[in-house]
Amino acid sequence: MEHGFLARIIDRVVANARVIRGAPEAVALVGIVTLGISYFAFQHLHHERVAALSDRIASQERLLADYRTKLKGAEAAAAQIEKLTSSLARAQESLRQAKTTPVSIEKQSRDPRRLYEGNSPIALTQDPKVDLEKKKITFPIVNAAVILATNMMYEFHDWKLTCGGTQTYNMVNDAAAREFSYSPLTCRILGNR
Repeated sequence: MEHGFLARIIDRVVANARVIRGAPEAVALVGIVTLGISYFAFQHLHHERVAALSDRIASQERLLADYRTKLKGAEAAAAQIEKLTSSLARAQESLRQAKTTPVSIEKQSRDPRRLYEGNSPIALTQDPKVDLEKKKITFPIVNAAVILATNMMYEFHDWKLTCGGTQTYNMVNDAAAREFSYSPLTCRILGNR
């Protein structure tokens, strides 16, 4: 059977060779058309594959550009965070120094409407009339937390004062605290504090 099968194949090849010798132009034309169709088919498949790869590359480039944009934003944010961190560190250092460094009482700002005993505010004044020639200050109304003594030295603005000349003195007592009201109160300027 093997000789029969092999013999048939050989007979078939010989018969085909006789046909090819008889009409070589037709066989050549069929071969060229077959090769052309195969070429165009492979070319089309190749273009589809290249187009798919090009789309994928373009998508990845867009994604990469988006990541770069986000990275630039993140770098700007990191720089801003670094600036804020250093600013916070400076502020914390300044606060720490302010907490540990004692401040002179004389340097603290004072309320210009208040009378002070030492460094404590004791009275609230209204509309003082200052006469520097006579070295006296007249306060139309003074509300004090304590009774103002005539032999005590008080401070108002940058002056040292002694007070004593008053016509009316009233004690106002409400539930929260006692208050003494003077109307008017005359004080003598002793000098600068």
